[in-house]
Amino acid sequence: MEIVYRTGKLEDSLKIAEGIDRASGGIMEFLFHDLLGQHTRTEVMAKSIEEKQGTDSYENATVAEYQGNIIGIVYSYSSKFHGITDSTRSFFPSDQLAVLKEFYNSKVDNSWFLDSIYVDEEFRGTGIGSKLITLTKQRARANGYRQLSLMVMADNTVARRTYERNGFRIVKHIDIQEHPLIPHKGGVYLLVSDVKEELPSDR
Repeated sequence: MEIVYRTGKLEDSLKIAEGIDRASGGIMEFLFHDLLGQHTRTEVMAKSIEEKQGTDSYENATVAEYQGNIIGIVYSYSSKFHGITDSTRSFFPSDQLAVLKEFYNSKVDNSWFLDSIYVDEEFRGTGIGSKLITLTKQRARANGYRQLSLMVMADNTVARRTYERNGFRIVKHIDIQEHPLIPHKGGVYLLVSDVKEELPSDR
């Protein structure tokens, strides 16, 4: 199976938004709840990504492509941009942001932040997720960072095992108030991995 990995393009914006939404574990659905009219939340997110609004940009994504179709995405940027911005406050209700205050206030300083990673269900278990993590570590190094950080739902044991195999360790537990639109229990873990140059494998 030949997978092509590349930086996101303008025309990928909707697929990138869909991946971010699916990877969020209900957080995006919770934030956008009752705010949208005729547009879906992924359409609104895609528009922001297309237009490079704030820190949003299709260039922050690496996509996995198979037979011309995007089957996986990873979205990353400097951890200094992870937080509640003025534009976020102006768009989302304060009571919804309050539920996620600790989530947005938690970060590993001076790290590259893996915001979202998603692989289509039928392609999971094939190494695509690990490859996307490796490429994100390379992007972190290219931008001068020595650590890669991310967040994962505490009850997402499959994802946590993947991150552990890729060198991540837990540095903080983040409590999130349970809500019907966020169907996870136990809050979120903040993880970090050192970013090291990879040695060529022996053959």
